[in-house]
Amino acid sequence: MEVKGDLEQEKIIDELQSWFENNPKLPKKINRILLTRFYYCMYKDIKETKNLIEVNYGLRKNAEDVFIRRDPTDKDTLASGAYADMVFLPGLTPDKYRASVLRISNPDPNMMDHLRDIKTYFMVSDYRFALPDGKDPTTGNSLLALGEIIIIDMQNFTMKHMTRVSIRALRVSINYLQRGYPVRIKSIHLINCPPYMNKIISFVRPFLSKQILELLHFHNENLELLYNYVPKEMLTEEYGGPASKMSDHKDQLLQSLIDTRNYLMDHDYWKV
Repeated sequence: MEVKGDLEQEKIIDELQSWFENNPKLPKKINRILLTRFYYCMYKDIKETKNLIEVNYGLRKNAEDVFIRRDPTDKDTLASGAYADMVFLPGLTPDKYRASVLRISNPDPNMMDHLRDIKTYFMVSDYRFALPDGKDPTTGNSLLALGEIIIIDMQNFTMKHMTRVSIRALRVSINYLQRGYPVRIKSIHLINCPPYMNKIISFVRPFLSKQILELLHFHNENLELLYNYVPKEMLTEEYGGPASKMSDHKDQLLQSLIDTRNYLMDHDYWKV
């Protein structure tokens, strides 16, 4: 869907922005593209859009150490970047979905800090949600994806990592993804699954809704089924695609976070 709609839609976005800025339950400001995402996520239902927005910022208020107190240049962000890769793949799938890949790049479990890492992940998401997802090849107009595909590479995740999982971090992240996320998650793919994958799923299952469980897909070394959801030509070279290495995409992303530091740290956009 195009970032900028017709005159009627832009009037609705104007009215939503005015409602947002005058709502005591919400921050003072909101990025217009992010606001449009909320609207599209709720299939342009104004009442449901307002409800999702209030839930989103209510969840942020209840976990300020994750969503508010953050800095792209601090030691937490640098540590997460050294330990894990969080990459948004270029382009959109044929279904107009955006795809991201998450993986542990350094297998040392002592480098894992679950709460720190989800803080970095959601800061990256906030950066990305303020930007278009692609361009219409015909008109050149900026587009927003119709949904999200998340790929999680389990190759370096061990049972020792499981001992470092924070129940609070798990609860905060899954609750936000299930109740307050401004895009619709279409599928979640766990690739390079280890033999003990059942134990991991048994651990997180109590936190997952039925809807999220139905989105899960499991892949071992063979990624052919994954290509049915995310074309091979969108993937990085680690997964058989032509895109540059995960580390190259990550370095660019971390620099982009620094470039938008003022926005990400401005409490007028995030703090109630």
